[in-house]
Amino acid sequence: MRRIALAALAALAACNNGEGQESGFATSITTAPPGTSSSGGDTSTSTSTSTSSAEDSAASSAASNSSTSSGSSGIPDGGTPPDGGDKPPPGCMGKVDLVFSISSRWTMKGAQDWLKTSFPGFVDTLETEFAGFDYHILVPLQGSGVWGIPSCKGCVDTCPTGPEDYPCGAALEPCDTVQGAGITFSAGWDASNERCDLSGGNRYITASQADLDGAFTCVASVGTSGGGLVAEAAVSALEDEINAPAGCNAGFLRDDALLVVVAIDDMWDEDSAGTPQDWADALVEAKGGNADAVVLLVISNDIDDPDGLCGYDPGGEHRLRTWQQLLLPNSVFGSICNDQGYAEYFAAAAAKIKAQCDVFVPQ
Repeated sequence: MRRIALAALAALAACNNGEGQESGFATSITTAPPGTSSSGGDTSTSTSTSTSSAEDSAASSAASNSSTSSGSSGIPDGGTPPDGGDKPPPGCMGKVDLVFSISSRWTMKGAQDWLKTSFPGFVDTLETEFAGFDYHILVPLQGSGVWGIPSCKGCVDTCPTGPEDYPCGAALEPCDTVQGAGITFSAGWDASNERCDLSGGNRYITASQADLDGAFTCVASVGTSGGGLVAEAAVSALEDEINAPAGCNAGFLRDDALLVVVAIDDMWDEDSAGTPQDWADALVEAKGGNADAVVLLVISNDIDDPDGLCGYDPGGEHRLRTWQQLLLPNSVFGSICNDQGYAEYFAAAAAKIKAQCDVFVPQ
């Protein structure tokens, strides 16, 4: 795997320098394994298929209920179905809880910039789809016990090994070093290096935020002085204890909201605890076992794909891609080496969010 990791770094460096890119790829979204679907697949097809399947399922269920209740046997049918019979499912009513788990490896500056550039369009799309778009947005901390640049610990004015704006002497809060807690104060190279001003005193952004783009830029500027535990951090952010009333993320995870996780890492996340199956199970468990209440977008290197934008170097398991595939059809994979940015991946994710929100039945 070390050989693969080095190859990924080399591929990413080439991407960041604008070299080795093939402009002929129409898209690099993958919603199925590379062996069964080209990464240049038509995302509108996969989205409409997912929507159609959900609608067919709902129609079938309604037909079954109707047939049972109209039988001539006179045997009671057990009463009204929990979903109200022929009534359509309530949907998420515009409530979406978004987790952006962002790698802070030293190679991630370009990818973080693309993310922040793509974010406003993503939100605009969702606001168009949902008249009452009610969002919670959280960027979870990776790792614990270390804040900023370790060698800068104890600095008073400036840190000789850190950036000029490194916040020496900053007053930290207990949750600033808890894995999975929403980031409100990141420090280090390319980080915000200041406390983000979030409304309500929460460690996540809500619909009451006055400057959404500014707030997201602040919390998403995780810097390039850390590591890449994106899956582990995302799972940690959804645990019961951290979302309890006294937890760092109290109030973030709502029972009647769709859960959307965006994981961005230029490697394969070889270091997160657990397996891709564990991570997939954790997301579904966070929504009471309802897999249709979860949407996952993974943006990572694609060197396991012969048609990938980062080059091709097979070998080993791409754990982030496996995670994404385990949550099909409600997931999207995008290449981090796309020199056109990530807007198309967010557009594909927005379509899945809309489709799943329409059929979501709160637990």
